[in-house]
Amino acid sequence: MLLIDKYAYTNNLTNINPQIKVSIGAIFLIASMLVKNIFILMSIMILMSVFIVCIAKIDMKNYMKLLRIPLYFLFMGIIINLINISFDSSTLIYSLNIANIYIGVSNESLSTSIYILLRSMSCLTCVYFFILTTPFSQIIFLLKKVYISETIIELSMLVYRFIFIFLEEVEDIRKSQQLRFGYIDLKTSYNSIGLLVNMLFKRMMKRYDDMCISLDMKLYDGKFHIIGDENV
Repeated sequence: MLLIDKYAYTNNLTNINPQIKVSIGAIFLIASMLVKNIFILMSIMILMSVFIVCIAKIDMKNYMKLLRIPLYFLFMGIIINLINISFDSSTLIYSLNIANIYIGVSNESLSTSIYILLRSMSCLTCVYFFILTTPFSQIIFLLKKVYISETIIELSMLVYRFIFIFLEEVEDIRKSQQLRFGYIDLKTSYNSIGLLVNMLFKRMMKRYDDMCISLDMKLYDGKFHIIGDENV
Protein backbone atom coordinates (compact mmCIF):
# COMPACT_ATOMS: atom_id res chain seq x y z
CA MET A 1 0.00 0.00 0.00
CA LEU A 2 1.24 3.48 -0.83
CA LEU A 3 2.20 5.61 2.16
CA ILE A 4 -0.28 8.32 1.13
CA ASP A 5 -3.09 5.78 0.77
CA LYS A 6 -2.19 4.16 4.09
CA TYR A 7 -2.52 7.45 5.96
CA ALA A 8 -5.72 8.34 4.09
CA TYR A 9 -7.39 5.29 5.65
CA THR A 10 -5.76 5.39 9.11
CA ASN A 11 -5.54 9.08 10.07
CA ASN A 12 -7.68 10.67 12.81
CA LEU A 13 -9.80 12.57 10.27
CA THR A 14 -10.75 9.58 8.11
CA ASN A 15 -14.35 9.47 9.31
CA ILE A 16 -14.90 13.21 9.07
CA ASN A 17 -17.30 14.28 6.31
CA PRO A 18 -15.10 14.61 3.17
CA GLN A 19 -17.11 17.64 2.06
CA ILE A 20 -15.74 19.48 5.10
CA LYS A 21 -12.18 18.38 4.32
CA VAL A 22 -12.35 19.31 0.66
CA SER A 23 -13.93 22.66 1.57
CA ILE A 24 -11.12 23.49 4.02
CA GLY A 25 -8.46 22.43 1.54
CA ALA A 26 -10.10 24.29 -1.35
CA ILE A 27 -10.58 27.54 0.60
CA PHE A 28 -6.95 27.70 1.67
CA LEU A 29 -5.76 26.53 -1.75
CA ILE A 30 -7.63 29.34 -3.51
CA ALA A 31 -6.34 31.81 -0.91
CA SER A 32 -2.77 30.60 -1.57
CA MET A 33 -3.18 31.22 -5.28
CA LEU A 34 -4.69 34.69 -4.86
CA VAL A 35 -2.82 36.16 -1.89
CA LYS A 36 0.52 37.86 -2.54
CA ASN A 37 1.53 38.47 1.08
CA ILE A 38 4.36 36.08 2.01
CA PHE A 39 3.41 36.17 5.70
CA ILE A 40 -0.12 34.97 4.94
CA LEU A 41 1.32 32.24 2.70
CA MET A 42 3.63 31.13 5.51
CA SER A 43 0.66 31.12 7.91
CA ILE A 44 -1.39 28.92 5.58
CA MET A 45 1.53 26.53 5.14
CA ILE A 46 2.05 26.25 8.91
CA LEU A 47 -1.68 25.91 9.62
CA MET A 48 -2.14 23.11 7.08
CA SER A 49 0.93 21.32 8.45
CA VAL A 50 -0.48 21.58 11.98
CA PHE A 51 -3.76 20.07 10.76
CA ILE A 52 -1.88 17.22 9.08
CA VAL A 53 0.61 16.41 11.85
CA CYS A 54 -1.17 17.40 15.08
CA ILE A 55 -4.84 16.81 14.27
CA ALA A 56 -4.76 14.06 11.62
CA LYS A 57 -1.77 12.50 13.45
CA ILE A 58 0.36 11.93 10.36
CA ASP A 59 3.93 11.01 11.30
CA MET A 60 6.18 14.08 11.00
CA LYS A 61 9.10 12.19 9.41
CA ASN A 62 6.93 10.63 6.74
CA TYR A 63 5.21 13.95 6.10
CA MET A 64 8.59 15.60 5.54
CA LYS A 65 9.54 12.78 3.17
CA LEU A 66 6.39 13.39 1.15
CA LEU A 67 7.19 17.10 0.98
CA ARG A 68 10.75 16.40 -0.09
CA ILE A 69 9.73 14.74 -3.37
CA PRO A 70 8.11 17.79 -5.05
CA LEU A 71 10.65 20.10 -3.38
CA TYR A 72 13.41 18.75 -5.63
CA PHE A 73 11.55 19.87 -8.75
CA LEU A 74 10.50 23.11 -7.10
CA PHE A 75 14.06 24.08 -6.20
CA MET A 76 15.26 23.38 -9.74
CA GLY A 77 12.66 25.81 -11.08
CA ILE A 78 13.49 28.41 -8.44
CA ILE A 79 17.21 28.26 -9.22
CA ILE A 80 16.49 28.98 -12.87
CA ASN A 81 14.30 31.93 -11.86
CA LEU A 82 16.89 33.16 -9.34
CA ILE A 83 19.82 33.44 -11.76
CA ASN A 84 20.02 36.54 -13.96
CA ILE A 85 22.28 37.33 -16.91
CA SER A 86 23.14 41.00 -17.37
CA PHE A 87 25.72 43.37 -18.88
CA ASP A 88 25.40 45.69 -15.88
CA SER A 89 26.58 44.40 -12.48
CA SER A 90 24.90 47.28 -10.61
CA THR A 91 21.52 45.56 -10.95
CA LEU A 92 22.79 42.41 -9.24
CA ILE A 93 23.33 41.75 -5.54
CA TYR A 94 25.96 39.13 -6.25
CA SER A 95 27.45 38.41 -9.65
CA LEU A 96 30.12 36.46 -11.48
CA ASN A 97 31.86 38.05 -14.46
CA ILE A 98 32.36 35.77 -17.44
CA ALA A 99 33.52 37.39 -20.71
CA ASN A 100 32.01 40.78 -19.77
CA ILE A 101 28.70 39.10 -18.96
CA TYR A 102 27.47 39.15 -15.38
CA ILE A 103 25.68 36.10 -14.00
CA GLY A 104 24.14 36.63 -10.58
CA VAL A 105 21.17 37.34 -8.37
CA SER A 106 19.10 40.53 -8.31
CA ASN A 107 16.75 41.89 -5.65
CA GLU A 108 13.77 41.29 -7.91
CA SER A 109 14.68 37.68 -8.74
CA LEU A 110 15.35 36.95 -5.06
CA SER A 111 12.00 38.32 -3.88
CA THR A 112 10.17 36.59 -6.74
CA SER A 113 11.84 33.26 -5.95
CA ILE A 114 10.93 33.50 -2.27
CA TYR A 115 7.33 34.28 -3.22
CA ILE A 116 7.18 31.35 -5.66
CA LEU A 117 8.62 29.00 -3.04
CA LEU A 118 6.17 30.03 -0.31
CA ARG A 119 3.20 30.06 -2.66
CA SER A 120 4.04 26.61 -4.01
CA MET A 121 4.59 25.17 -0.54
CA SER A 122 1.35 26.71 0.69
CA CYS A 123 -0.61 25.15 -2.19
CA LEU A 124 1.19 21.83 -1.73
CA THR A 125 0.30 21.57 1.96
CA CYS A 126 -3.36 22.29 1.12
CA VAL A 127 -3.39 19.46 -1.42
CA TYR A 128 -1.60 17.13 1.00
CA PHE A 129 -4.16 17.92 3.68
CA PHE A 130 -6.90 16.61 1.41
CA ILE A 131 -5.18 13.53 0.00
CA LEU A 132 -3.67 12.45 3.34
CA THR A 133 -6.99 12.65 5.20
CA THR A 134 -9.48 11.49 2.55
CA PRO A 135 -9.71 7.82 1.46
CA PHE A 136 -10.19 7.11 -2.23
CA SER A 137 -13.66 5.66 -1.58
CA GLN A 138 -14.80 9.02 -0.19
CA ILE A 139 -13.30 10.80 -3.20
CA ILE A 140 -15.39 8.58 -5.47
CA PHE A 141 -18.56 9.57 -3.60
CA LEU A 142 -17.64 13.23 -3.89
CA LEU A 143 -17.18 12.81 -7.65
CA LYS A 144 -20.61 11.23 -7.85
CA LYS A 145 -22.16 14.07 -5.84
CA VAL A 146 -20.86 16.68 -8.30
CA TYR A 147 -22.19 14.57 -11.22
CA ILE A 148 -18.84 13.67 -12.77
CA SER A 149 -19.24 11.31 -15.73
CA GLU A 150 -19.52 7.64 -14.76
CA THR A 151 -16.91 6.82 -17.39
CA ILE A 152 -14.35 9.11 -15.75
CA ILE A 153 -15.12 7.62 -12.34
CA GLU A 154 -14.73 4.06 -13.64
CA LEU A 155 -11.42 4.94 -15.29
CA SER A 156 -10.23 6.59 -12.09
CA MET A 157 -10.98 3.45 -10.09
CA LEU A 158 -9.22 1.20 -12.59
CA VAL A 159 -6.16 3.46 -12.76
CA TYR A 160 -6.10 3.62 -8.95
CA ARG A 161 -6.16 -0.18 -8.76
CA PHE A 162 -3.46 -0.59 -11.40
CA ILE A 163 -1.12 1.80 -9.59
CA PHE A 164 -0.95 -0.70 -6.72
CA ILE A 165 -0.61 -3.67 -9.06
CA PHE A 166 2.23 -1.89 -10.88
CA LEU A 167 4.11 -0.99 -7.69
CA GLU A 168 3.61 -4.47 -6.26
CA GLU A 169 5.08 -6.11 -9.35
CA VAL A 170 8.01 -3.68 -9.49
CA GLU A 171 8.82 -4.36 -5.83
CA ASP A 172 8.64 -8.15 -6.27
CA ILE A 173 10.87 -8.18 -9.36
CA ARG A 174 13.36 -5.75 -7.85
CA LYS A 175 13.67 -7.74 -4.61
CA SER A 176 14.25 -10.91 -6.62
CA GLN A 177 16.99 -9.20 -8.64
CA GLN A 178 18.65 -7.77 -5.53
CA LEU A 179 18.82 -11.24 -3.95
CA ARG A 180 20.71 -12.34 -7.06
CA PHE A 181 23.07 -9.31 -6.89
CA GLY A 182 21.41 -7.75 -9.90
CA TYR A 183 22.50 -4.24 -8.90
CA ILE A 184 26.05 -4.96 -7.76
CA ASP A 185 27.63 -2.65 -10.35
CA LEU A 186 26.60 -0.16 -13.05
CA LYS A 187 26.70 -2.61 -15.98
CA THR A 188 24.72 -5.26 -14.10
CA SER A 189 22.22 -2.61 -12.96
CA TYR A 190 21.52 -1.51 -16.55
CA ASN A 191 20.97 -5.14 -17.54
CA SER A 192 18.69 -5.72 -14.54
CA ILE A 193 16.61 -2.62 -15.31
CA GLY A 194 16.10 -3.86 -18.88
CA LEU A 195 14.97 -7.25 -17.61
CA LEU A 196 12.72 -5.57 -15.05
CA VAL A 197 10.92 -3.55 -17.74
CA ASN A 198 10.53 -6.62 -19.95
CA MET A 199 9.18 -8.79 -17.12
CA LEU A 200 7.01 -5.98 -15.81
CA PHE A 201 5.21 -5.62 -19.15
CA LYS A 202 4.48 -9.36 -19.28
CA ARG A 203 3.33 -9.51 -15.67
CA MET A 204 1.08 -6.49 -16.04
CA MET A 205 -0.61 -8.04 -19.06
CA LYS A 206 -1.09 -11.26 -17.07
CA ARG A 207 -2.55 -9.34 -14.11
CA TYR A 208 -4.83 -7.46 -16.49
CA ASP A 209 -6.15 -10.74 -17.92
CA ASP A 210 -6.68 -12.08 -14.39
CA MET A 211 -8.60 -8.96 -13.42
CA CYS A 212 -10.82 -9.21 -16.51
CA ILE A 213 -11.63 -12.84 -15.68
CA SER A 214 -12.39 -11.86 -12.08
CA LEU A 215 -14.74 -9.07 -13.19
CA ASP A 216 -16.50 -11.38 -15.66
CA MET A 217 -17.06 -13.94 -12.90
CA LYS A 218 -18.65 -11.17 -10.81
CA LEU A 219 -20.95 -10.23 -13.73
CA TYR A 220 -19.28 -6.86 -14.26
CA ASP A 221 -21.53 -4.77 -16.53
CA GLY A 222 -19.27 -1.74 -17.00
CA LYS A 223 -20.17 -0.06 -13.70
CA PHE A 224 -18.78 -0.37 -10.20
CA HIS A 225 -21.66 -0.30 -7.76
CA ILE A 226 -20.51 1.29 -4.52
CA ILE A 227 -22.52 1.22 -1.32
CA GLY A 228 -23.20 4.72 -0.02
CA ASP A 229 -21.51 6.24 2.99
CA GLU A 230 -23.49 8.21 5.53
CA ASN A 231 -20.51 10.50 6.15
CA VAL A 232 -20.55 11.81 2.59
